[in-house]
Amino acid sequence: MHKNIEVDHLIREAITEEELKEIYQEFHRYPEVSNHEFETMKRIVKLLETWDIPFRSGVGGTGIVAELAGNRPGKTIALRADIDALPVEEKSQCAFASENSGVMHACGHDAHTTVLLGVAKTLRSLNGQFAGNFVFLFQPDEEDTGGAQRMIAEGCLEHPKVDHVLGLHVSSDIPVGSIGIKYGKMYAASDMFTLKVYGRSSHGARPNEGIDAIVIAAHIIASAQTIVSRNTNPTDSAVCTFGKIQGGAVRNQIAEYVECHGILRTLTPDSRERVRAQLENICKLTAQAMSGKAELEIIPSYGPLINDDGLTGVLRAVAQKQLGEDHIVLEDVPQLGVEDFSYYAALRPSVFYHLGCANPDGSTAPLHNSSFLPDQDCLMVGVRLQTELALTLVDDEK
Repeated sequence: MHKNIEVDHLIREAITEEELKEIYQEFHRYPEVSNHEFETMKRIVKLLETWDIPFRSGVGGTGIVAELAGNRPGKTIALRADIDALPVEEKSQCAFASENSGVMHACGHDAHTTVLLGVAKTLRSLNGQFAGNFVFLFQPDEEDTGGAQRMIAEGCLEHPKVDHVLGLHVSSDIPVGSIGIKYGKMYAASDMFTLKVYGRSSHGARPNEGIDAIVIAAHIIASAQTIVSRNTNPTDSAVCTFGKIQGGAVRNQIAEYVECHGILRTLTPDSRERVRAQLENICKLTAQAMSGKAELEIIPSYGPLINDDGLTGVLRAVAQKQLGEDHIVLEDVPQLGVEDFSYYAALRPSVFYHLGCANPDGSTAPLHNSSFLPDQDCLMVGVRLQTELALTLVDDEK
């Protein structure tokens, strides 16, 4: 822990819960979808300018990188918040409901942005009286193609060179005042795929004259299930989902073409490569064995999010101090969802955790639901944890 700073007192002097809630409600009222966060960027910039925090905007499109430099050597700690919303029509009917038709902060990124702004204002109040540097990453496009990649490509982890990245995500499965911690593998990698199967058409009453693309596709789909059931260690996890299939023209004709679309989910780089290769072989060889042809295109998406165990231990110690052991949920298994924080974690030892936001009465709707609203008391919990975690790490010896 930073030896000369009492975090709770520092926060009380820098920002109030009322101010945090006002900031949150403003972002919630005016959500913007991925790659269109123009007004969101302006609102963040206005606050950074008011608080005299140096920044550069337009990073990775609509992202912002802000920085605070200390007065002596230390680590550089980056903290990240995603800022985009979802194409969802809000049904919460709260006083600050979305005013942008068909767009809503249904995934809580407005809360993430508010927490990061609260941390930035708090650390700014130190006037540089700390070791190292703090970098604040306000990242666009988490929900679509992955704005983290573009921000990294534009140098957000360099100059100064970032040592660790910290991130969080609100969770409607965890009560406000508690957090969820996961050592190691936390979220999956995601790959999308398109399978094209080619046969030869003929009359349905004379199938021997054709090559049935539908039958070939059916065998491929059935065989692909063995990737998980027979080729993945039962203590590991993977998903191979065919979510869309189209083929054939009329009921009495052997189909000459079928197209399928699906996703792969895996938890490690090694299993990701293995599952891809197995699906490729099944598609190619099954089609060949049935005198057809298959083409598989795999479109890589986010990588697996793997927390650094050492940093996760530091987070747990900070949470024990701030919240108490009874308010720490140790998550046993990773989730097969995805999170583009994985791009930071792949390059720097990082830690990501779940910030409980469920109302005590249990009425909080799940994420991505049109009625989702976090309990706003989670905002100050997030500020306290992220501030203390950042100060603890920045002063560590390299």
